[in-house]
Amino acid sequence: MRPGTPGFNGERLKAAREARGLSATGLSEIVGVTKSAISQYERGEQTPSPLVLKGIAERLNLPQHFFTKPSLKSTSTIFYRSFSSALKSSRTRAERRFEWLQEIVTFLKSQLDFSALNIPYVKRTPLEIVAITPDEIEELATSTRRALGIGDGPIKNVVRLLENQGVVITRHYLDSEKLDAFSNWSDGDDTAFIVLGSDKKSAVRSRFDALHELAHLILHRELDESFFKDRERFRIIESQADRFAGAMLLPTRTFLGEVASLTPEALLSLKERWGASVGLMIKRCEAVGLISEERLQLLWISISKRGWRKWEPLDSEIPVEEPQFLKRCFELLFSERIVDAGSLTSFLPWSIAEIEDLAGLEAGSLHQAPLDDVLPRLRLYTDE
Repeated sequence: MRPGTPGFNGERLKAAREARGLSATGLSEIVGVTKSAISQYERGEQTPSPLVLKGIAERLNLPQHFFTKPSLKSTSTIFYRSFSSALKSSRTRAERRFEWLQEIVTFLKSQLDFSALNIPYVKRTPLEIVAITPDEIEELATSTRRALGIGDGPIKNVVRLLENQGVVITRHYLDSEKLDAFSNWSDGDDTAFIVLGSDKKSAVRSRFDALHELAHLILHRELDESFFKDRERFRIIESQADRFAGAMLLPTRTFLGEVASLTPEALLSLKERWGASVGLMIKRCEAVGLISEERLQLLWISISKRGWRKWEPLDSEIPVEEPQFLKRCFELLFSERIVDAGSLTSFLPWSIAEIEDLAGLEAGSLHQAPLDDVLPRLRLYTDE
């Protein structure tokens, strides 16, 4: 009888393969077994021999005990900017790695008391959600600002603001120009996640992405993925999220009160203060009816001639907002002697480098000594 591996979880193998962007054929070739064998392992019809498992683990850069852990897979909707078939492989890879991030957060929650989530939630039927008007979106943005206590001025740090409300945010390389960010409610414990792409280095666009995803978390929780197969409905909810993000970043009364003139240079002068792109400012002026169609076209032509459509002045100078919450969680684990870097991988089935990457931490940060001033709580930020 061919020796196998007791407790081997085929779903874990499939998740690991997809997280590494490999097909069953690709994995079979680098491991030295048949594609049929890989498929049988994944379906649970066979288990690999200890020698084959060792090879799989080495090729996928994962510890062998990863493959004997139970699966943890979210069934709630993940919100993307695009469901194009061309992005399917990138989405699959991102989703698998997101499942791993959820496991990390589940572990952290088992050891630490997280602050309660404090974001609004619009509970309506799918058809009611589609019927929400732009004016209602504007009102929702205003009420959300009030709920978060930020008034009508510029948001100093969007990521810090959302992390302080209990949203778990990380930044990953998403390996796609069209996959800027995504968000999800985890099943069971009402954890809200936002994953931001690290592919693009524009701080103002990333701030918009974070608030776009916040809109999905607030407005679209009741929608399942089948809802997005209708292109018109998908366009509507994306438009809603864009409108919400624009209204959050650039409140009508205060922002428009600072617009001296509708020229690229005048709008650029407001970019650093408001943390928003010139392109978004133009769209915002259009959304609230401040600009005529003719003037709008001339303004976009002027922007295009300057080459600002893809990259604007100050894009490389305004610092990208980096998530800090998960880093602080690990610092607290270490400072409270709950766990250390040496034993962490016995609880989480990845290398330290992989854990850092999944949690959006700077490489090597989990090997560093914990901060002396970490407090035994997790609400560590202020927006002052």
